[in-house]
Amino acid sequence: MTTDEHALYPGNQGIARWLDEPFRIFFPLAVLFGWIGVGHWLTYTVGVTATYSCKVHGLVQMQAFMMAFAIGFLLTAVPRRTQTQPISKFEMSALAGALAITTIAAIAERWIVSEISYAAIVLVLGQFAVRRFVGRAAARRPPAAFVLVPIAALQGFAGAALIAAADFQNAPGWTSTLGRLLVEQGVFLCLAVGIGGLVLPLIAGAAPPADLSSSPRETRKALMYCFAGILIFVSLLVESLGFERSGPSLRAIVVALGLVLGGGIWKRPGKTGVHRDLVWVSTWLMPIGLIVSALWPDYRVPALHILFIGGFSLMAFGVATHVSLGHLNLGELALGRPPAVIALGAAFVLALLIRVAADASNTYLAHLGWAAAIWIAGSGIWLIFFGPKLMRS
Repeated sequence: MTTDEHALYPGNQGIARWLDEPFRIFFPLAVLFGWIGVGHWLTYTVGVTATYSCKVHGLVQMQAFMMAFAIGFLLTAVPRRTQTQPISKFEMSALAGALAITTIAAIAERWIVSEISYAAIVLVLGQFAVRRFVGRAAARRPPAAFVLVPIAALQGFAGAALIAAADFQNAPGWTSTLGRLLVEQGVFLCLAVGIGGLVLPLIAGAAPPADLSSSPRETRKALMYCFAGILIFVSLLVESLGFERSGPSLRAIVVALGLVLGGGIWKRPGKTGVHRDLVWVSTWLMPIGLIVSALWPDYRVPALHILFIGGFSLMAFGVATHVSLGHLNLGELALGRPPAVIALGAAFVLALLIRVAADASNTYLAHLGWAAAIWIAGSGIWLIFFGPKLMRS
């Protein structure tokens, strides 16, 4: 935080710390939203609620749980990369409030309200990043892979508009199908490859990538990443038109190439640390989940949970662990095997296996309930360990 920014809060360094390191707020919020999204299945299984909705579950997980992790990371990393001012109190409050509105409205199945709120999140986050990356005050520019971040935002905004439009009478069926594909897969596949181009080498112990404008080579890389983002969108469009094999297959190839060539996942991390191994595993489970869903389209939903549980959520917690340990001066733990992180990884793998097996069992809902309970337990252990550390100075 700059001297001028600190001066806005004389005698209150607590506020300054939250603005400097927004992950302290948004990572715990992400866990709470995750409990709501996953707990949707648990409450139905044990009889607390009388109905369930796959749509509520999926959109709360992607538009609140995963988005809160993305917000916490970007609000912390972007100002440090560009050496610009941190987020304002108004912006941070607006983002936290919009996440809550998105979740509450989704639970109530008020999709127009929920998607307007989600679109507002995308707009606030987008202008925050753009102003710092392209402004004259920026000391550094983003890496080439970050061209996928605005592409992810565009897909999120378009997906929200389509999901909201599907709530109107006589709306064509493809609006909901394509909208959910954009929100549930397009946004975070682009973010995984785009942010992964910066984060994965750092987690593995390699040097950070160069700035976008530093050389013609970086400019060419940016164009390739842009092309990858376009192909991800095309694959989602193709799938929404009924090509259930071609769409996921194309997406798997693009994501795998982006993570291998840009994130360097063809080799294991060069540093020790169990969270590094979890992130590395998650990068491979993303294209694997897409390929399995393409090979067995009748088994598409459980196969995609390889992407959602083993890919997205495991990567989110692994990156959150890396950010938290680094910023909280816990370097020794970052090179070790904290029991809470091991428990998280074990719980997520077990939850993934149970969820994938659910559709082939005679006790489908019981499997979903157990998978949800174990996922919540693993993330709860993580929060119990990191929560007090995130709240202290």
